[in-house]
Amino acid sequence: MKNIIYFLLLSGMMACSSNFLDKYPLDKVSVDNFWRSEEDVKLALTGCYALLSAQSDNNTIAEGFGAFTMYWDGISDDAWPRTGSFNSIATSQLEPTTGGIVNDMYSMNYKAIATCNYFLANVDKANMNAATTAQYKAQVYFLRAYYYSQLCKTYGGVIITLKPEDLNYAKDMKKSTKAQVVEQVLKDIDTALLSLPDEVYSGKIVKATALGLKARVLLYNERWAEAAAAAKQIIDGGKFRIADEFYGLFVKPGQNNNPEIIFSARYQLPNLINTIDYQMGWDQWERIQPLKGLADAFECKDGKKITESPLYDPVRPYENRDARLRKTIYVPGDPWKYSAEGIFNPAKDGNNRTGFLVKKYLDTTRAPTDYSTRSDQDFVLIRYADILLMYAEAKNEVSGPDQSIYDAVNAVRGRKSVQQPPLPAGLSADEMRLRIRQERRVEFALEGLRYFDLLRWKTAETVLPAVVNPGGVNRKFFPKNYVFPFPQTEVDSYLSLEQNDDY
Repeated sequence: MKNIIYFLLLSGMMACSSNFLDKYPLDKVSVDNFWRSEEDVKLALTGCYALLSAQSDNNTIAEGFGAFTMYWDGISDDAWPRTGSFNSIATSQLEPTTGGIVNDMYSMNYKAIATCNYFLANVDKANMNAATTAQYKAQVYFLRAYYYSQLCKTYGGVIITLKPEDLNYAKDMKKSTKAQVVEQVLKDIDTALLSLPDEVYSGKIVKATALGLKARVLLYNERWAEAAAAAKQIIDGGKFRIADEFYGLFVKPGQNNNPEIIFSARYQLPNLINTIDYQMGWDQWERIQPLKGLADAFECKDGKKITESPLYDPVRPYENRDARLRKTIYVPGDPWKYSAEGIFNPAKDGNNRTGFLVKKYLDTTRAPTDYSTRSDQDFVLIRYADILLMYAEAKNEVSGPDQSIYDAVNAVRGRKSVQQPPLPAGLSADEMRLRIRQERRVEFALEGLRYFDLLRWKTAETVLPAVVNPGGVNRKFFPKNYVFPFPQTEVDSYLSLEQNDDY
């Protein structure tokens, strides 16, 4: 019986549905036969985590939210998406009928939220003490907040459902405003914080995980002082630090007990795997291809732009550069054991259209014959470098540069395997803002943050139309594109759901 319930918890959430707010299938599970022991609760909790890494039936996000975060960079100014709905969006086809990610972000988040709601409505029935129950509930309150934050940053205001029975009335429910969704997210985070353990991250949500999401949500909504305060709690807690090795953050051997990782989508051989090596590199499908603009954004080793540094050599443009460049992307001439020449040569790669290849998250130790069944890299969703840069950005907006801001940014730049020079002293608030934005671009390249940074900075309208896709066509971005449209199938099915403006 437990195995059947586990199957329903996991596959019921992931199964396709023509209407994503349909009544959740787990109401068919007998409460009398479940929710008795802590083991039952653990199985149910797995279902709440499942969207982060579990398989779905749509290869756009085939391994859950973790493994497709890189695709968001394909619709930023940093990369080009070769296939799928992200390619449609990059070629100015973001419409209610686009499908793919437009539908998936909506459907999968709501199914995950339904799983969380079902858990919270029933977990008190299990035979556990109050403190243990509270810790399990805290994880699920966080997860529900995370899934709603995903909806909010993508669609703006959405329908809020907090109890399983809400789905019975979903067709009559109107969407809440973006501000109301944000408040619900923050409420769930604060509830979670009351019972989450204050310890290092080892796969389960801890206090710093919730504070990190809180800082991000507040930052995205320009609540600067609150965002800085949330980030500073993690900094002052002293449980996390910048890892020595940058590339190690993104492959399994370096991820185990990594002091920088605060939240991740986790994978485990042999049953829970992803296909990132297959999709991005070893088979040279190269579904996301970095653009030259990203390569050019990395400074030279002296901390200066390539247009200003005497170290820059246009004949050997990738020498004497920020070490993160060649830990993030493959540049022409880099060693590449999967070509006859033994180097990456885009001129002889029929799939490559940009001249660059993703390196971040690719495990170079994988053999070409088994990459599709051995990719188990965890996808990092929140890390300490982001906490430092969120703190720096928010604090700068509140009061301008001070030593704590310099310390935060320089800690990221001074990583042992990177060693970029400290920021120059005496920066104005405007200059510091630009420096922090630049640092975010190169530090988090191909981690799914750049696109949403451009949206929240309100720079997408100027930055994205300057991007030239392979083939010579400039991208387009319109004011309506600051949010996605709701899937047309949802608007047709739920007459109370008002489509986002101008779609």
